[in-house]
Amino acid sequence: MLHTARWHFLGLATLLALSAPPASLLAQSSANTMHNPYRLLENWPTLPTGVVWGAVIGIIPDGQGGTWVHHRSEPPIMHFDAGGTVTQSFGEGMFVMAHGFCRDQEGNFWAGDSGPFRDDPRTEGRGYQFFKFSPDGELLLTLGQAGVSRASRETFIAPTACAVAPNGDILIADGHFPRPSTAQEDGDRLVRFSPDGTFIDAWGQRGAGPGEFNGPHALAFDSQGRLFVADRSNNRVQIFDENMQIVDEWRHFGRPSGLAILTDDRLFVADSESNKAIAGEIRNPGWTNGVRFGSARNGSLNGFIDGTDPEGLAADELGNVWAGLTSTPVLQKWVLERPLAPDR
Repeated sequence: MLHTARWHFLGLATLLALSAPPASLLAQSSANTMHNPYRLLENWPTLPTGVVWGAVIGIIPDGQGGTWVHHRSEPPIMHFDAGGTVTQSFGEGMFVMAHGFCRDQEGNFWAGDSGPFRDDPRTEGRGYQFFKFSPDGELLLTLGQAGVSRASRETFIAPTACAVAPNGDILIADGHFPRPSTAQEDGDRLVRFSPDGTFIDAWGQRGAGPGEFNGPHALAFDSQGRLFVADRSNNRVQIFDENMQIVDEWRHFGRPSGLAILTDDRLFVADSESNKAIAGEIRNPGWTNGVRFGSARNGSLNGFIDGTDPEGLAADELGNVWAGLTSTPVLQKWVLERPLAPDR
């Protein structure tokens, strides 16, 4: 039987606290018009001859001004140096729909495949998996069963994201929306594995209540070991403590598709869907696409990178922000015009 984390009933005070906005909540109009200290670096990067961008969903900075990228084309995983030149690639022929990308403490890559985006007979028997690669791109481990969408210890519904916990465990968000008719319809959840791929536990369900999810789309840990979840279709970021108990939710960062948290707890949130018509419905009307940034410690909102609509997102200590676009597939690099003060 699938073991799930035990949730404690939340008292009335806690529920009220979760439903109330944080003290730092800014008006929606301000969240759309805040200052932008970043500028787009033009003509970066350079793709090799014959390579075209697919939707850019995963980005991992290398700490030296370059980055690793997971996108929906071939080769699916590439490394760009600080100058924007590809130096390494791997994973050819392994992915249907790239989704989820992180790197563990040993330098291994974890890359996900959420399965076919639409019902496509060419993708039958593929997708719904996570792969672990060595730093050199050697396949070390496969989680999930190809072509099988089901919430269990051995299979995923439609995995979307991963993050590495302080103790080395791998957290995977499971439940892309929309998903094909062959996928399990409900059961959105988080799943935890040990570094060797041993299932530990899973929790969550489809819904809009505390600790429930509707299309969890990105994960990140802060300096306290708290887990931030981009609960996209619920237009919120949910926050869990080190015991995976829900402690807060923030709705003033837009409709979150991507997350990045730096070591000083600067928080970046990508919004790719607000005010767009998706499946005949305007999502999160009145909000603007872009990257909002602030503090993971108190939820303060400090600025807004407009003129972009990324799903993939990453930032580094050098002042770079990478935006991975899916609507018009491309990787953008944004650089600081002036330094930001460390979060306090």
